[in-house]
Amino acid sequence: MISAKQIMKLSEEAYELFSKKHKRIEVELEFVNEEEFFELAEKSKLVHLEMEEGLPVKVGSLVMHGKKDIIVLCVDVINLLTKNENFVKALVLHELFHILDKKKVKNNMGSLIKSEERVHKQFIKEFPKYSALLEEVTSFSGQ
Repeated sequence: MISAKQIMKLSEEAYELFSKKHKRIEVELEFVNEEEFFELAEKSKLVHLEMEEGLPVKVGSLVMHGKKDIIVLCVDVINLLTKNENFVKALVLHELFHILDKKKVKNNMGSLIKSEERVHKQFIKEFPKYSALLEEVTSFSGQ
C-alpha cells in the first residue's frame, strides 16, 4: 500500500520534474477520503458524464481551480488502482498540465474535451513513460 506520506513525497518529485520543463506554478496538494473524493469528482462535467454512462471512474486525482489550484488525491482510490508508485507521479504530472491549460478552458463540454485532448497530447510528448503508465492503469480496454 502506498501511504499518504509516500504520495506526498512522490507528488513533490513529480512537481520538480514538471518544473524543469515549465515555470513553477503555485499549487497545493490535498488529501480527501473516498466519499469526499467521489463527491468532488462527480462535480466534474466529464466525470459526471462517464458516471451517467455507467463507466467506472478510474481516476485518483483531480484539480480544483480557484485563486489557488489544488490537486486533490485520495489514498484509497490510488491504492485500488495500482501499487505502482510511479502512477502517483503520472497523476500529478497530468494534473499539472491541466493547471497550465486552464486559461484556455471555457465552461462547456466541447472546451473541456479539447482541454483533455491538449493535456493528453502534451503529456505524451513531454513525459511518455508516465503517460503510458497512466493510460495503462486507467484504460477501459478489456472491460
